[in-house]
Amino acid sequence: MPTTQISDKNKLGYSSAKQSVAFAFPHQGIIRTRGADTLDLLNRLSTNELTKLLPNQGIRTVLTSDKGRIVDILTVVVNNEGALLLCSQNNESNVVAWLRKYTIMDNCKVATATSEYCAVEILGPEAASLIQELSGETLLDIPMSHWRMVTVFGESALLLRQPATNDFSFLLLFSASQNDMIKGKINELSSEVPILTDEEYELLRIEAGMGVFGAELTDAYNPLEAGLLHLVNFKKGCYIGQEVIARIDSYNKVKQRVMGFTSKVQIPVGGEIRVENTTVGKITSSCLSPEFGWIALGYIRGEHAHPQSVVMVQSGDDTIIEAVIVGLPF
Repeated sequence: MPTTQISDKNKLGYSSAKQSVAFAFPHQGIIRTRGADTLDLLNRLSTNELTKLLPNQGIRTVLTSDKGRIVDILTVVVNNEGALLLCSQNNESNVVAWLRKYTIMDNCKVATATSEYCAVEILGPEAASLIQELSGETLLDIPMSHWRMVTVFGESALLLRQPATNDFSFLLLFSASQNDMIKGKINELSSEVPILTDEEYELLRIEAGMGVFGAELTDAYNPLEAGLLHLVNFKKGCYIGQEVIARIDSYNKVKQRVMGFTSKVQIPVGGEIRVENTTVGKITSSCLSPEFGWIALGYIRGEHAHPQSVVMVQSGDDTIIEAVIVGLPF
């Protein structure tokens, strides 16, 4: 993943998302599951407790391998037929294959559904106010990952509250057949509510310390290393990878942690983090922030993961820069 940098003239969406409200067209993977055993199956394969969820409710959970490593983060959106699973874009086929691998006698059918939807995100401190203006719905009371159907731009949409980079974020899923109309309506409003570019979206993500699939979220790391402890339920029954994760937690054996890094110069993605000439980690994402300067996310061994400590980062061409460890979010 390359280092992200946005031009001075292209920060309108970034500023609006931090101070008021902005639109975004997120790269969202979607999987449809149907069947009475859907939640039982997902509960046996992921870190959070899903069995008590009811229609219109939802939860985020980590799909883990038998080694306790990250397959993907799922948002499970429960409906009367089963659930929609929100996953990382371009990882749908991998998630579907993983679920089918463990579906034996279960009444659960799984299929990729990304192409069936038009995904729109409304984010920022005033996101709830804009949703109320567009739909007439008051949403401040909706719990995280829960959902309801709303009407926006004259079309029905599934609206979900999700973790935000700045205060609030709501995901709207319209029918893909309305894609051109919905994007046209949003473009008409863009002089008042800007649309985030991919670069601005990435910048906000890194500032918030949120991992993304392919960078911080890969099968090289487990949920505890990735800062996803809040998505792990240690009181539930067994699931794939549960013994490994429980052992890591019980014996405090988290070998590495995702942390933030700041520097006076660009921090190279893939750069080795070094302490006293020993490699202790790797940079996974990097950007130039208008607010914080050059910043990055990376994994560093736990014994060195101390905020305000100074480390060296060595790039592939052997350039060495100085960086300071910071807690997340920035």
